[in-house]
Parts: sequence; C-alpha cells; structure tokens
Amino acid sequence: MEPQAGMLAGLFERSMGLGPDWRVEDVWFEQPEGAQAELHVRVGRVPGRAVECPSCHARCGVYDTRERTWRHLDIWQYRTVVHCAVPRADCPSCGPRTVRMPWETRPNSHFTALFEAQVLVMKLSGMTTSAVAGAVRESDGRVWRLLSSAVAEARAAADYSGVTRVGVDETACKRGQSYVTTLVDLDARRVVAVTSGRDKASPARLCDELEAHGGDRRRIVEATRDMSLAYSFGIAAAMPNARQTVDRFHVMQLLAVATDRVRCRERGESAEKRALLRGTKYVWLRREGTLSDRQLGVRRDPAREHLMTARACAMTEAVRGAYECPTRDEAAAELDRALSWMMHSNVPEMKVAARSIRAEREGVLNYFSARATNAFLEGLNSVIQSVRRAARGFRNVEYLKAEIFLRLGRLDFPTSPQMVALGATH
Repeated sequence: MEPQAGMLAGLFERSMGLGPDWRVEDVWFEQPEGAQAELHVRVGRVPGRAVECPSCHARCGVYDTRERTWRHLDIWQYRTVVHCAVPRADCPSCGPRTVRMPWETRPNSHFTALFEAQVLVMKLSGMTTSAVAGAVRESDGRVWRLLSSAVAEARAAADYSGVTRVGVDETACKRGQSYVTTLVDLDARRVVAVTSGRDKASPARLCDELEAHGGDRRRIVEATRDMSLAYSFGIAAAMPNARQTVDRFHVMQLLAVATDRVRCRERGESAEKRALLRGTKYVWLRREGTLSDRQLGVRRDPAREHLMTARACAMTEAVRGAYECPTRDEAAAELDRALSWMMHSNVPEMKVAARSIRAEREGVLNYFSARATNAFLEGLNSVIQSVRRAARGFRNVEYLKAEIFLRLGRLDFPTSPQMVALGATH
C-alpha cells in the first residue's frame, strides 16, 4: 500500500472504530464519467479472527459473505464509499446470521454511523432536507429514507408509559383541507403521536400509536383540545378516563372572531358608524391591559359606547374576567352571567358564540382544575408551519411526520462513539 493510502487507512481505522477484527485493505480513487472523483475504501476481516453472532453474541466461524457498500463522510472533499464483504456467522445455535458491522447504526443501512450523525446534526440545526442533501451530495429521497429510519428507531426505543396529561390539536399539512393531528405530552412537552386528518377517529389512531410505544390510553387523566365536536366525541371514546379541558385560547379566539364580525357588519350600516369604527379593529380585539393610551381613549370614548361593537367587546371582557377567578365555582357563576348577557342581547354574532360556549361549559370550567392549556401546542404548530414553509410544502405526509418528531419529539438517537463525537443527540 502506498504511503498516502497507508495514511488514509490508518485514519479510517481510527475514525470508524474498526477494532481488532477488521482492517483497511485498500484505498483507491475512481473517476466516474461526468462526475467528480470518488474515494473508495475496502475493509476486510483480519484473517483468523472469529465473528460475533448478532443474536447470541457467540464467537463463530464464517458461513459465507455478501459484498456491500456504504456512503461515508467526504474525505478531502471526495465522495467516499466503503466496501466490505460482509460475513454471515456460522452459529451452531442460531444458524447463519449476518454480522453487524462496527460502523453501522442499524442493520442493512446504506450509510456509516458518521455519515448519519452528520445528517442528523445538520437537520437538528434547522437545515431543510434539500439543503442537507445538497451539502452531502445525496438525493433527497435517500436522505429522507435515512431520516425516517433514524426516527423510527428512536421512537421504538422511546418510553411513553408515563404519559397521563395530553393535548390534542391539528395543523395544516397542505393547501386546502389537509391536516395532521398531534398528540402532545403536556408534562414532558414533547410530541408523542401524529396522525393524518382531524376527524372523530383521529384520537383513537393517536392512542393506538401511543400504545405501540408503551403508553396506555387508560392512564390518561386529562386531555386539552379546541372546541371541535369531532375531537370531543373522539376523545370521549378513545380516552375513557380523561377529563376534557377546552383550551382557553380557542374560547377567546371564538369571541374575538365574533366581535370582529359585529364590527364589520356595523360599519356598513351608516356613514356615521363607518367613521366611528374606521381604523379601530384591534382596539376591540386586544385585551384592555395591552392597549396604548390612544387606543384606550378610543375604546372608552362616550361617542362609541352605543355601538354594538363596544357591547360585543364588553361581553368578551366579561368572559375573560371569568378566567381570572381563583376557583371553579366563582368562575362558573361569572361565566353563566356573561353567557346569559350574550344570549339576551340583540347582537346575533355573540349569541352564536354563547351557544357554542354553553355546549362546552363543562370543558371550559375544567380549566380551573389544573389550569391546563394548549398554549404549548400552539407554539409547536408555529414551528411545524415554519418547517413547512421552509421546505416549500410536503407532498408526502410521512416526511412531515418525520420532521415533527425530529424537531419536537425530544427523541434520543443512537449514541455510538462516532455519533457522540459529532453531538447527534437531541
């Protein structure tokens, strides 16, 4: 072996953790037609060394071999490929078994552990898959398969047996009515399951996925959600012991939308009302404590007190005041007064909102038992949408699911010495 090749062989033996059973036999360059030169490394078994059965770990002889290749980290900017005749152990107890290579993260992988670690580190740093594929000079499809396998392996090792408080929420995955529903562990603040759709059967599919990884739907004692009836019925059926809490944010969002509809309708009724309501949208939608002095003066202007929009805003503040109560009983009294006011008013938009809140009264009041909200889920949704925008969308929903678990699943990826060296844990 030439001196330069010998130096490379020593580098490979140390970086790939070959140990005493394997050695670098040859190093050479190839020049594919119309492409950059590639560096190729052949690894072989040290003659006379037994191999380890992957099942019982007994030292055995070799039954036969199969030629395989792996993509490795680029060396000196050369695309690097590892070759090896992979043996099968001639185990008397287990029969022929393919030996696990020291540089593999998982059996039958097409990449070395160092290469996978580099890809995971790049993804966890926020790069899109297309950018990662361009940087490592692989196709998007191969990188996606690598990431999907890494996520599947990490999820198989995850333990969800302690999940007792969850949040359920949906987020768009494509244009149009295309959604995925996420199940989040509110205590560990991690995504534990993702399913396509947002129908009544979605909670059941989420629970099936949870139980496939050690969880138990019967241990779930609290589930937060939005005001969707599909989720209400689905959670009641799929999580029989869970107390359902309607998320505070969605209740206030419902009232804010109703208030804005009142403003839009009223400003078209006359020129006088149009003048009074011009440029005041967020005066009515924001909490009073967040308004500037000028906005506060507009809201409290006696000339605007007769407006239905002002009345709708006051009703919204009355419901908000119920959330400030220290106990459930006090909150129930305040909420009932606010809803009664809305139902007996002459503001039709607020009547519709009041009916929706009355239908979810118990779920709204369950907030005061543990004050659980979907605020963390809404933050996760913003991360998911930023990932979706950066990737210019996902045609394959499974790829989006892999991204969600990579970013938000708090998974522990395999920690081989090579991967620890690059910091590929999350």
